[in-house]
Amino acid sequence: MTVVGAVASVILTSVFEGGDDEEAKGAPPAASGSSGTATPGSAASPSCAAETCVGLDPRTAGCDVGARTLEKDWVGTMQLEIRYSERCATVWGKLTGARPGDTVTINTTPSQRQAASVREGQTKYTPMLAVEDDFSAQATATAVSGKQDEEIPKGYTLRVGADRTSLPSASANAQPV
Repeated sequence: MTVVGAVASVILTSVFEGGDDEEAKGAPPAASGSSGTATPGSAASPSCAAETCVGLDPRTAGCDVGARTLEKDWVGTMQLEIRYSERCATVWGKLTGARPGDTVTINTTPSQRQAASVREGQTKYTPMLAVEDDFSAQATATAVSGKQDEEIPKGYTLRVGADRTSLPSASANAQPV
């Protein structure tokens, strides 16, 4: 099935709720407007491509299969990654080691943005953004309350950036979402 869509270069902000914690019960909710039937981690064809993926959960859409981490950084136990799906031509931010209230944001050129807040658990993904061949992406995570036991001050911000030159070689192993 071929789906063609267009997205204007506008700021897109949404908060993906629930289903992102690897310890959460049940599968993540399907994004509204998604016609896909891919299950998280399935090898089935993704339910979207590029612009039609914008705002969708990478796992529900099947874009997590074969996805790679382009760049990552951490402080204490909090880790921020920029994830990339060649199959879907998308990126998203992934925050692990987080606490409720912490936030993760991903921006791509020219001016697309997705954001998410941790509500429970320790892992949060942003919804996806489409990327073209010559892209750049920046992810930001903020420890809203801080983690004194891990020496992460309140409001600490962690940032990573990636672009096409960050793509790993074809022989690199794909990593799960």
